[in-house]
This record gives sequence, C-alpha cells and structure tokens, in this order.
Amino acid sequence: MAVFTDLDTRVTNPPFDTALYDHQLPRCRTVAQRIALVHVSGRERAIETTVETPSYEIPTSDDHGYCTDLTRRAEALLGLPPSAYFYAGRAHPSFGSVALAFAAGCEDTHTGSVTPFDTGGLLHPKRPIRVRLIPSDGEAERVEYGQSSEIRLDQWRDVFARVLASHFVSEVDYWTGRPHPFDPEGLYELNSDWRAWTFEVRFNEGQPIRDRVAWCADEMTMESLRRRLDSQVATPPGDPPTPLERFLQGPVALEPAGTASFCLRIEQWVREQCLT
Repeated sequence: MAVFTDLDTRVTNPPFDTALYDHQLPRCRTVAQRIALVHVSGRERAIETTVETPSYEIPTSDDHGYCTDLTRRAEALLGLPPSAYFYAGRAHPSFGSVALAFAAGCEDTHTGSVTPFDTGGLLHPKRPIRVRLIPSDGEAERVEYGQSSEIRLDQWRDVFARVLASHFVSEVDYWTGRPHPFDPEGLYELNSDWRAWTFEVRFNEGQPIRDRVAWCADEMTMESLRRRLDSQVATPPGDPPTPLERFLQGPVALEPAGTASFCLRIEQWVREQCLT
C-alpha cells in the first residue's frame, strides 16, 4: 500500500511518535503550502532551444526530443497520460544543467497527478528504487504499487504535509536527511537515493518557462546563454524583446555566473521560501 495509506491512524501507534507528529504537523502544512515545484532541463534538449522555440514551455512526454522512451514506458505501464515532470522542492543534476522553480499553486491551472516517489525509478528496467512487494518484486506488482500511490493534483499538498510530519524528524530532513522506515513495502527502508521519497508532480499540459520564479544553471550553460545573446542583432528601441532577452531579463538567475551546484542552490532558495 502507498506510504500515506491510513497514515492518520498509523501515527497513533508505535513506532510512530504521535506527540511529535501533532507538534510538527502545523509547520509541515506551512511548508507544504509554500513549497515550489522544480524542473531540471537541458539533458535531452539544450535550454537555449526550449527558451527560443514556441511554445516556450516545458513540454510533456509527447515531445520525443525532450523526454525519453523510458519515461513513456513508465507512463504506459501506469496508465498515465503524457506529462511534464517536476519534483516538489528538489532538483537532480542527472536531468540537465538548469533548474527552474515554479511557485506554489502553479498546479492550479493544470490537470495531472502526483506520486510520493519517482515513478521512472520504480519502473526502470534496472529498478533503482527498491520495494518489498507481495508475492514478488515483479513488474505487475510494481505497477500496482505505483497506481495505488497516485494522488490527485488538488490533494497532494495535504498528503505531503502529513508524510513530512510523520516520517521526518524535521521538515528540513526532506532535503538533508532521510525518512523513518515505517512503511510496509520498505520504500523508506531499502533506498538511499532521495528520489525514493521526493514527491513527483505531473502536469498533463506543458508549463510556460516564463512563469518560473527562480532558476539556476551551471557555468557552461550560463556562458552559452550569454554568447547566444551577444550574437543576436540588437533589438530596435520600442520593439518587443526576443524570447532569449525576455528569459534573461527576469527573474535573474540565482547565480549569474553559474555554478556546478545549481541544483543545491535552487533547493536552498526553495527552503528559504518555505521556512522563513
């Protein structure tokens, strides 16, 4: 069953600390309502292309030049529509060279769904996310587990708050620690990769990159964007800016020179918005 199944009942019994859960839940609800969604781009397609190509958005997996066949395979197995993918408050460098954060509530203009772990990791042929399923750890059982773990897009922040309060010593441990291993399938016990406990948010529609509220990239990407801007013909006074000019005008990158730690930097920004 999903890690959040019957959580309100389970936290009233050992090994959960009921008093700690009750104490932390209000703070965790605040974090859940504030946490931004993050997308890392640039692995399959350079960010410059996404910035300059209509419709100027993070596309769904229907775009075969942006998402991989493994993504579409996982969607087909789980019965999910083509989606654009985000993590709640976290960023992983394996997906590219630039991290884009979108404000809490951006999902209100979308349809979609959420899962409290990385679905691609669950259904990847190499099975990087480990679980203990019955009768076996087969693909059919993994699909059933993934489907039972799906959360409605308009309900995920409430579920996230309760998981945060019940499975983490502190809300900061969502970024810097690991969850208590109190789930029947061993999702939190058997894994060390944080993608096993990070909420994956999926939109059935593309997300405009202009709506980002913060972003950060590595040094090579920032230099490439500057060179590309310098090579453009200057926009005549009074004319609208080019898509690249619009992108670079704001919001300004968290690290204008770029940084190899761009994912950690965007996560730092997200935590600041949640915890201050």
